[in-house]
Amino acid sequence: MILTRIFRTYTFRYAFYYVTVLSVTGFFILSLLYASFSYDYFNEVHGSIISELENIGGEYQTDGVEGVERYVVEQTRLGSFNKFYYLLTDQDYNQLAGNLDTWPKFKTYGDGWLSFELDVLQWDGQSTDDFVGRSRELDNGYHLLAARHYNDVIERIKLVSGTLIESMIVTILLGVFGAALISMDMLRRIDKINKSIQTIMTGNLSERIPVGRRGGDFDRLVSNLNRMLDRIEELMAGVRQVSDNIAHDLRTPLTRLRNSLTQLERHSSDDSEDLVQGLIEEADNLLSTFNALLRIAQVESGNRRSGFGEVNLSTLILDVEELYEPLAADKNIQIRLSRSDNLVVSGDRDLLFQMVANLVDNAIKYTPGGGLIEVNLIRVEENAKIIIGDSGAGIVAKDRDKVFQRFYRVESSRSCERGNGLGLSLVAAVVNLHYGDIKLRDNHPGLRVLINLPAAK
Repeated sequence: MILTRIFRTYTFRYAFYYVTVLSVTGFFILSLLYASFSYDYFNEVHGSIISELENIGGEYQTDGVEGVERYVVEQTRLGSFNKFYYLLTDQDYNQLAGNLDTWPKFKTYGDGWLSFELDVLQWDGQSTDDFVGRSRELDNGYHLLAARHYNDVIERIKLVSGTLIESMIVTILLGVFGAALISMDMLRRIDKINKSIQTIMTGNLSERIPVGRRGGDFDRLVSNLNRMLDRIEELMAGVRQVSDNIAHDLRTPLTRLRNSLTQLERHSSDDSEDLVQGLIEEADNLLSTFNALLRIAQVESGNRRSGFGEVNLSTLILDVEELYEPLAADKNIQIRLSRSDNLVVSGDRDLLFQMVANLVDNAIKYTPGGGLIEVNLIRVEENAKIIIGDSGAGIVAKDRDKVFQRFYRVESSRSCERGNGLGLSLVAAVVNLHYGDIKLRDNHPGLRVLINLPAAK
């Protein structure tokens, strides 16, 4: 798994491509240089053979067969420094002088050159060598041959070409290994950043990305991100403070106003009693809105995590179903419950209860009489999955992300049911507090709510 992540990183791919292109380019350049060197080397070999043939021919012209014998002996004394072989024969190719016993069977190729194989006695035994040479016919019909073996040339070609290929392969392998190490280090740093960002996304705006000690571009980027988070936290704190202050400051006079209206209701006439009751209901709605705002602010602060404990979702959902069964029965709505036994999560039971209750309450509100609400609790790998589906009007796809915003209400629901647009905002805040996620889907017909929460180990 970790290797797959390393190989998929941009850093690894970039380093691998760079090393591969560099190795292939280096191999190509060195191959061109070696080809040029080999061409010059073979030209030198051919030139040396022609020179030796002229030298031995000159000796024959000067001193005859004895001159050739003397020249061969002198060259043979050079030992391993002499790679040349000579042969002087008569018209019938019988040896007259030289260090080759017989005239070889050869193959000819361009411009009078010939090649052949001979068994040569070496210090470590006898070996068959490849020769390249050139022959010449003298005026009296004698034949003169100068040749040299080129096994050393072939071995050098194999050595250099093999070295080039092996060096390229080794360079690529070392480059891959180095790229993997660099990618692993980069992946560790990115994982730390992702972990910090995930913590911040759950509502803990005080979390900061760890800054390394290297002082490079990456650390400067992280420092700038942290300064940006400082500014965002400051602005969000200001907004929350304003909303909290408004809620606190208005809740008290609204409470006094409601109490005064209650006292007024006792002394009101029959004609004004309905008016006073309407005012009391409006005051209750306003107080409910401000209480919901304060509760959302409290949940988003993350302070409730300190009181987390083990919560049996199976029991909790059963309690919600029993609470709302009478309300559903009044509208002739059936609640169908399916749950896994003893499915436990770590969290705040009151908040989780309110989360499920809000969703069931919404489902009952927007499901017509005779409809069906299904509440399912299942375990999927390491998660507890809550699925609540209804047969109501549902929510169109373009509004599904917006309904989690505060005070946002779908237009079709404004005329159907009273509300303040904070119920799903509170649900989303509770889900984020418990490190989960929530999604809205079409239930064909109606709305299906999918909630994933990490199950307790």
